[in-house]
Amino acid sequence: MTRPIEVRVLIGDLTKALLDAETGFGMWLTGLGGDGDLEHDPAPGSEDCVMLQLTVDADLEPLWTVVRHGEYDDGMPLTSGRRRALGLFRVDERVDTHLRWGRGSALARLTDGGADAAVIAVRRASRDTVFNDVAPSLQSTASQIATAAGAIGGGRFIELRPGWDPVASASPSALLLHEGTIPLTHAGLGSRRLIGIAAQELATQDGNILLVDEIEHGLEPHRLLHMLHELRKRSDQRQGQVIITTHSPIAVQAMAATDISVVRNVDGLTEITPVPEEINDAQGALRAGPSAVLARKVVVGEGATEAGILRAIIRHWDDERTSTDKPTHAALGVTFFNGGGANAAIRARVYQELGVTAALLVDHDDPGVDKHVEAARAAGVRIARWQSGNSTEAEIISVLTDEAGLLKIVELAVTHKGSQAVGSHLRAELPKLSPQDDPCTAAAWTTAGYSLDEVCAAVTAAAGGGSNKKDRDKKAWFKREDAGETLGEFIYQQWDRYQSTHLGAELTKVRRFIYSDEEPKDISQR
Repeated sequence: MTRPIEVRVLIGDLTKALLDAETGFGMWLTGLGGDGDLEHDPAPGSEDCVMLQLTVDADLEPLWTVVRHGEYDDGMPLTSGRRRALGLFRVDERVDTHLRWGRGSALARLTDGGADAAVIAVRRASRDTVFNDVAPSLQSTASQIATAAGAIGGGRFIELRPGWDPVASASPSALLLHEGTIPLTHAGLGSRRLIGIAAQELATQDGNILLVDEIEHGLEPHRLLHMLHELRKRSDQRQGQVIITTHSPIAVQAMAATDISVVRNVDGLTEITPVPEEINDAQGALRAGPSAVLARKVVVGEGATEAGILRAIIRHWDDERTSTDKPTHAALGVTFFNGGGANAAIRARVYQELGVTAALLVDHDDPGVDKHVEAARAAGVRIARWQSGNSTEAEIISVLTDEAGLLKIVELAVTHKGSQAVGSHLRAELPKLSPQDDPCTAAAWTTAGYSLDEVCAAVTAAAGGGSNKKDRDKKAWFKREDAGETLGEFIYQQWDRYQSTHLGAELTKVRRFIYSDEEPKDISQR
């Protein structure tokens, strides 16, 4: 490393204690003007702030100092006393410190004496207990050590025996919070983190800064949601500042959009993008697809059918890649989900505007979403869309030019809707079918005199919910994600049929979007 790393943080809204010249930062203040400009000395009308600097040079030793705007000297060391005055504490998996009366712990700061005396009393009692009730095997071992040590000149021992460690027992950190007879260090990680937060909050009530790393770690969803609510309430009441990190979709869903900042590392540069208030529909997009902002890329399937197709076919693509030692979609930081129908294009645009590279898989039978699709395209979203006028079912069926393919689609529908429902839908589209014939068979279609094109049109209409628009979505054969997965399996198994079609070209776009330059130009071989 040729240049040191420097990170500066400006902290405002300082308490009287922090403004004190002796114990606080009164002699090292930086001004923050109303226009956002920094001042070497606070001027009338500007806010008093303190600027902290973390420096890491070639020896990788972190150095914390207090600096001022415009100065480039070494600054003032950030002492432990001033650090405590800031009320800054962090909660991560190393929370057990605050469950003991140890140096610097929240419990020690809350207790006005008494811990040392209690430990001394315990030390004496423990020492006497061990001395007066030594197990014969322990005493035998001690005697053996005495003899061996004497033989090699280690000293002459008269009464070598097991005893209580006076250093450990004399330390206040030997005192530990218990629930009944159970030490709290034996509790679950989530419980320990919550107790640690409670203890530290009590110890630093005057405008503290709470840092919580991966807030969801160790917490059940209901406790996570309650904790987020309490922290948000605390922040709203201006009782300090709360900064949390998370990889949890539940946490993203629970927060207001404007509380969220998306953190990304692009080519070694870490970027933090707050969700701006001016992004319309951000709240709905984050609630509907919280996993999107936790990924590098997102593929939004327009609805349940498209999401199911993506799930099935991406699994197969991943299997192909792992067989040649290439990373899967998850390893590349890609997620996909159901965009919720008409709102899918809007949500894809929001993710793109938040810095998440987005793609949209969408059908082409609803002109009402065209403007949203074009807005998403203009924002940089990659669009994969079927031929004009085609639903997803219609796009898939349009390629089937033989009875075998159409029968397979009908068979797949029967597994999800049942033969009675599928047969009823086909009879509605093929009214010349004989009441005695099974409408789900090619023989019935031929007997009724229907051409292959007529059967294809009827199967397409029935799969989409029928020619009658009433209750179309309820009647549609594949408007569920599990049914969409069935279609995805069908497409993959019939890839030789679909590869050179419009559907094949659009899915190839999606594949190249997911795996980027990891994909060869010709992916027809598998």
